[in-house]
Amino acid sequence: MLPIYIVCHAGCDPQGYLCTYFDKKNIPFKKINALKDDITSLDLTAIGGLIFMGGPYSVYDDHPWLKGEFQLIQKAIDRDILIMGVCFGAQLVSKALGANVRHTDHVEIGWHMIEADTSKLAHLHPLNLEKNFEVFEWHEDVFSTPEGAIPIFSGSNHENQGYLLGNILVMQFHLEMTEHMVNEWISRYQNCLPEPSQSAQSPEQITERLSARLDKLHEHADKIYDWWLNLKP
Repeated sequence: MLPIYIVCHAGCDPQGYLCTYFDKKNIPFKKINALKDDITSLDLTAIGGLIFMGGPYSVYDDHPWLKGEFQLIQKAIDRDILIMGVCFGAQLVSKALGANVRHTDHVEIGWHMIEADTSKLAHLHPLNLEKNFEVFEWHEDVFSTPEGAIPIFSGSNHENQGYLLGNILVMQFHLEMTEHMVNEWISRYQNCLPEPSQSAQSPEQITERLSARLDKLHEHADKIYDWWLNLKP
């Protein structure tokens, strides 16, 4: 199997449960940093898939590396490469697909319920998920669903939480969280946390029952990652 490339934006070590999953499944992978590495020269014929991860950026920021990343995404779309976008990565892929990405009036932080609708995926390998389950969110931007995509995930704070277009899966939420990552994000961004609200939780709310929540999150991650890999052309 060709390696899966994980494109990082906020440091490449670690990428949490995603790498744990690949190790469990004996799936080769490589992490690259969009801010430092020459990602435009990647040989896509030697890549089994691309995963664009999150980061503290917006698609409308003026960073020189963003142009190269959009070029890579477009080349991968044109070559029908297996693609996953997570949070900021989902926003990058969505913009490349012609969707609208915008700043939201209320950030979404912490554990929130989403709904999964797999009714339009009957032609594919089964995605057996609970209709409603809890995921981890941390984002200030949202995206629309591009033309031709199948909405899969929706939320009460922000409706569009993820979709499928061909073999491209995007998710606004984070399945890859670990206890270390949750605590690190709270510490790193504590000065940016808004007052607790329906869409943004306090550090105490975020870390409540953390171990049990992460175990359940990873159960859903296994199913979704397995299903995504089966989309490979």
